[in-house]
Amino acid sequence: MECCVTLPGYDKPAECALRTGSGIRRLLLIQFLLATAFSIALLVFYGAWPAISAGYGGGVAAINALLLARCEQRDALAPARTPDQSLVAAYVCVAQRFLVISLLFGLGMGLMKLPPLAMLASFIVGQLAMVISGTRQLKQN
Repeated sequence: MECCVTLPGYDKPAECALRTGSGIRRLLLIQFLLATAFSIALLVFYGAWPAISAGYGGGVAAINALLLARCEQRDALAPARTPDQSLVAAYVCVAQRFLVISLLFGLGMGLMKLPPLAMLASFIVGQLAMVISGTRQLKQN
């Protein structure tokens, strides 16, 4: 069960953006389990190198989830913003996540020479876990 924190000076619980750690821990656990299962399947059918690549892709998905949680927490703790300031903060968060994820994929595919298909497939599985988790949370609210 997600729980929100009411911040001093706010009328409502900051749009439930500041969550306890249980929500992100649950998401990371689901991502870890899915990426591990996917990596094991690749290990059995294709060998160690694609399995390592899938594990890396799952790790990139987890880093993306952590960056998103950090942005949500930072926005919830920010003083009252105008709609324009909120939009700028959202764009900055998206740009930061895009750059970090792009750099991690570049590092994995370029420098480490990991197979891209396994890495991207595992990343997509991790993102799917985030979408499912977010959908379930919306249904609860």
